[in-house]
Amino acid sequence: MSRLSRPQIELALQECLKHIARDTYPSEWKPSDNVIRSCGLDSQHGIELACDLESRLGIEIPLKENPLVLDDDGEGRKRARTFGEVVEYLTALAS
Repeated sequence: MSRLSRPQIELALQECLKHIARDTYPSEWKPSDNVIRSCGLDSQHGIELACDLESRLGIEIPLKENPLVLDDDGEGRKRARTFGEVVEYLTALAS
């Protein structure tokens, strides 16, 4: 399988988020946008997102990792990932 490009990953993420968020999906994304807040999601939606992304991108997301949540923000806290951080996370998994 060829390496996935960043635009391919961004498009797949947008499609997955649009499917999950439906009416609350934003019209455009900036890298600094908080995914959970922008789509009106909660961290539980990360499970559905992970399954959808795995199937679309042909990658494996570790079971204990939530693509929507950064487990350690450098200060030992959990926080929602930005759109750019989710893309970086998926890019790292795909390489």
